[in-house]
Amino acid sequence: MVLRQAHIGVDTASGLVHTVVGTSANVSDINIAGALLHGEEHAAFGDSAYQGVHKRAEAAGHP
Repeated sequence: MVLRQAHIGVDTASGLVHTVVGTSANVSDINIAGALLHGEEHAAFGDSAYQGVHKRAEAAGHP
């Protein structure tokens, strides 16, 4: 597998990266969203590729 996308979770307060997930280009961003959440978020931000993520099971309990 050749990695084509990097999905990065960043703490907004400190600016520090807490999660990096590399995927091939055919993996949809929304399928990786759950892996970027660590469970202590007060808010989550993303571009339109993550639209609707709040409806997915892996995002349950996250803002």
